[in-house]
Amino acid sequence: MKQTIYLLISLLLFSTDLFSQINNCNCLENLNQTVRKTEENYAGFPAKVNKNTQSAYQALVNSLEKKASKETNPKACFYLLKEYIRFFKDKHFMLRYINADDYDREMITFSDKYFQEKHLKKELSNVEGIWINADSSLKLAIQKTQPNIYKGIVIASKDPNIPIGLVYLTLSTSKNGFIAKEYNYFITTDIPAKQKGNLLQIWNQNMFGKIYPTVLTEAEKKELNTWLNDNNGLDFQKLSSKTAYLKIPTFLNNDNKIQQLVTKNDSIIKASDYLIVDLTGNGGGNTGWVSFLSYFMTNPILQYDTYLRVTPENVQLKLKDLEPYVLTPIPDEYKKYFPDETIAAYKKAYQELPTTKKTFYPIPGVTFPLDSILQRPKKIALIVDDLCGSSTEYFFHISKQSKKTTTYGIPTIGMMDYEGMSIPTALPYDKYFLTIPIVKSSWTDKKPIDLTGFQPDILLNKIEQKKWVEFIRRDLEGQ
Repeated sequence: MKQTIYLLISLLLFSTDLFSQINNCNCLENLNQTVRKTEENYAGFPAKVNKNTQSAYQALVNSLEKKASKETNPKACFYLLKEYIRFFKDKHFMLRYINADDYDREMITFSDKYFQEKHLKKELSNVEGIWINADSSLKLAIQKTQPNIYKGIVIASKDPNIPIGLVYLTLSTSKNGFIAKEYNYFITTDIPAKQKGNLLQIWNQNMFGKIYPTVLTEAEKKELNTWLNDNNGLDFQKLSSKTAYLKIPTFLNNDNKIQQLVTKNDSIIKASDYLIVDLTGNGGGNTGWVSFLSYFMTNPILQYDTYLRVTPENVQLKLKDLEPYVLTPIPDEYKKYFPDETIAAYKKAYQELPTTKKTFYPIPGVTFPLDSILQRPKKIALIVDDLCGSSTEYFFHISKQSKKTTTYGIPTIGMMDYEGMSIPTALPYDKYFLTIPIVKSSWTDKKPIDLTGFQPDILLNKIEQKKWVEFIRRDLEGQ
């Protein structure tokens, strides 16, 4: 028996030691590579490291080099690299650490008495209570642990890998709501979260509903249910005889579902005088907005030139992007989007990029042609809030070209001055995924928005957010 126990302990120690060896990373190597590739390729580097910031930048690099020289733990190294990346205040410039075997293992024993006693004394903060996700597979008790910190403790779970007592979610108070950190998700860009009544939205990733000490209203239950079965909050409603409503909380890997929802309700939308497109909470992702762009169009929609920072690596990436348009014929069904003059501009860029002396090279934008102006909807309201970013902000920008459109809400989050890249920059440690924006937007030099966001035409900052849709409906219908 003793021999068996000794063998088990030896195996456990061996496996732990082996994991530790496998999971080691040379932090200084990873930092040096991150710094080098940022300075070489990041589109924002020439503007953000200038005579006013150079000394602070160099001091940060020197400090991090000293810390990194002795660091081999990948999670600790991630936080050092995060300090460097956050210097640039660019939410598209991000590093992720993805390792299924390494996550925050904080455990807390939860007691019902905490809520019962604080509820009786009326001392519960608004976010404190019991929360469930859409399919009730996860139940969290969110309680305050520090003045501005709330932790979501697992009290019920259908996933054997998510044990009772695990701190699944940590919320830190911020200016506009919360910053969320899930136990197994490591990313340098803050994940904003917002509570609306008894609903808690974790950016465009998840939605929770509060069931104690308050309960979900019927409307809140309905909204939470739109997140079931990977539906990601998509919804369509006919609000009145005149107004249709399209809710799209994320563009992230959602294009097909958005197209299906729009196609299913196309006849209703085209029979409505007004359309409300609700993008609140939508942190971006892909280009699902193409599915409903035709309702907005009153003229061709121009996508203005973007500007590639010219470096050997950036040029090679962009040449690969351009190759399908300049080396092979355009299929007939796409020729209206890529007329001869657009293809000629692409070919010119393809030929000039390898030898250009420009610091930034203009990459031609594609124009969405106008087939016809739909008689209905006559007017469209586009709603945004401070969780809207990336491709959502881009759509907000181009939608302003439509004569039908009025934008409502509050300023967006601000993360589109420099465009994110889907191709990661390789780092020595293979569980780090670094994406460096290599292109700046058409407006970045004159009217940057990363620190301010885009501001809608009609501000609704004095109105409770759950009342926005009804306010807008009445405004559209002239009530």
